[in-house]
Amino acid sequence: MDPTLIALASAGGTAVVSAMATDGWNTFRSSIVTLWRQFRPDSASEVDRDLETSRSALLAAPDREAEQLRQALQSAWQGRMLTLFLEDRSAAVEFEALLSRLTGAASLKPNLTFHAEARDHGRVYQAGGNQFINER
Repeated sequence: MDPTLIALASAGGTAVVSAMATDGWNTFRSSIVTLWRQFRPDSASEVDRDLETSRSALLAAPDREAEQLRQALQSAWQGRMLTLFLEDRSAAVEFEALLSRLTGAASLKPNLTFHAEARDHGRVYQAGGNQFINER
């Protein structure tokens, strides 16, 4: 199996679930459904319903269950995307371009909250994006 397809499907599943809690959700959902219509038109309506069901479940989940649900949804969407990409490699190419466009949009960037505690001589490094640390 092509590791590139696996990595792309993994990024896709993560992006789908991450977008669920953003203002850009409708644009992202619409783009995913359009992708499905292009490559698997018979299941596009089902994907649309499942995206909305997943989002509703995630937004309604109590805080103590949200992370576990988020991981389960990411796995489910990663699997769906990998199946699509394996059936038609051009779907992977299309999705990669789509993901690049959509994740670059500011509306899809979630609000981040960091919590950390360092003890003794410990250090904490946190970043909402790239982080480069040079220690001598």
